[in-house]
Amino acid sequence: MESNESGCESPVCAGCGALISDRFYLLAADRRWHERCLKCSACHADLESELTCFSKHGDIYCKEDYYRRFSLQRCARCHLGISASEVLYGVLRGSGVVYHLSCFFLCHTWRKVLFTGDHYGMRETSVYCRVHFEMMLQRECHTDLYYSDMSPGEPNPESGTCSEGTPVHRGRAWKR
Repeated sequence: MESNESGCESPVCAGCGALISDRFYLLAADRRWHERCLKCSACHADLESELTCFSKHGDIYCKEDYYRRFSLQRCARCHLGISASEVLYGVLRGSGVVYHLSCFFLCHTWRKVLFTGDHYGMRETSVYCRVHFEMMLQRECHTDLYYSDMSPGEPNPESGTCSEGTPVHRGRAWKR
C-alpha cells in the first residue's frame, strides 16, 4: 500500500497490480481488486456483480468453473465436476456413476444426441443409441438380433437382450 495525498494508504489491485484510487473496490480472498479486475480465472467472466466467487490455489473462480474443476462428483464421460445445481443422470443408484445430462444422452459411437423416449444401451460407463448398441451386440453374439426363434442364448429383439442379458434401456433424467 502507498500513501495518497490525504495521507491514507491506497491499496494495490490483486488483478492488475495498479494502485486502487477508485472510491469503491472489492475485497475477495483477502485481497483487494478494482471492480473491473475481479474475473474468473477459467472463463474470464466479470465477477464484480456476483454474490459469490471461489478461491483455490490463489486463483478466483465463478461458481460454475469452481464446481467443474474441484467438485467431488465427476461425470463418467467428460470427467469434469458436477455442481449441486446441475441436472445429472445417475446409473444404478448407489454405484457412484453419474453424468452431466448433456454428456449422458450422447451416443458413444457417433455423439448423436438421444432424446426422451429414445432407446439406448450401456456397456460399462458408455452409452450407445439403439442402432450402435444392437450392432455391438450382434458382433459379440455373432448372430442376427432379429431372429424370430427365441431359443435360449439367442438375442431377443423384444427385450433387447442377448445371451449376456444386456438390456436396451429407456430412461429419464433425475435431479439430485
